Amino acid sequence: MKTREAFPSVLLIGQFAKLSGLSSRMLRFYAERNILVPAFTDNATGYRYYLPSQLIEAKLLRRLRQADFSLDDIAVILNGLETAQWGECVAAQRESITRKIAAMKMALEELEHLEKHRGPEEYVLARFAPMRVLSAPLAGERLRLREIARTEAKRLFGEDGANAPLFCLYDLHEGPARSTICIPAEEPCGEIMPECVLAVSLHRGAYETVPATLEQLLTWVKQNEFRTNGRVLERYFPSGEEDHPHGRVEIAVTLEGTPLPTA
Repeated sequence: MKTREAFPSVLLIGQFAKLSGLSSRMLRFYAERNILVPAFTDNATGYRYYLPSQLIEAKLLRRLRQADFSLDDIAVILNGLETAQWGECVAAQRESITRKIAAMKMALEELEHLEKHRGPEEYVLARFAPMRVLSAPLAGERLRLREIARTEAKRLFGEDGANAPLFCLYDLHEGPARSTICIPAEEPCGEIMPECVLAVSLHRGAYETVPATLEQLLTWVKQNEFRTNGRVLERYFPSGEEDHPHGRVEIAVTLEGTPLPTA
């Protein structure tokens, strides 16, 4: 049986922890995993003792953990990995960490994107098919445009206007202060709006944040080297949907020189 007297130059766990840079708690953990075991444990006191020579293993263990080696790999290394295998082991770990770094960089880029966009990206190109509409000029404040459009649609077009999907058109440079309100119509009423290509985004959140969604959409258009003629379309859908209790809002800008997407 090993005794304290058999090892005159031993270190208590606290002393060993201070010298090795590993906490007493982690030393107990490694001992339980049979990775770095004390030279002996005093059965009477429960004290754990380490040899000074074990500091070499402890410091190597610490460096291996900092290099993100698994506990199983560390156990193999500390239990006598052959020199010829050491280079292969380190090279494999380097490759593994390089892949992790690449994955984390991608994750960080996605987080930065989510911070800017506050939700899933939904930018698509869409074909606006020729549509017969009833239209009327509309003057409205930017942050109350939907509310004003709904009120005006009911006044102009009755209950059909109040409940129908409707949209507002305005020039990007002039803003919504001078808009055109439109609702779908049937022959012989109204006029035909010609087909065009739209860059579309589904707005999420309060209507007051629509300008931010429009700005993000315009950034996407620019990044993808599309060209807009400055015409903005806000399409309002009836309220009551579970995911959009205040009604869905689609934001779109018309594009020039872009082929029409096929149906």
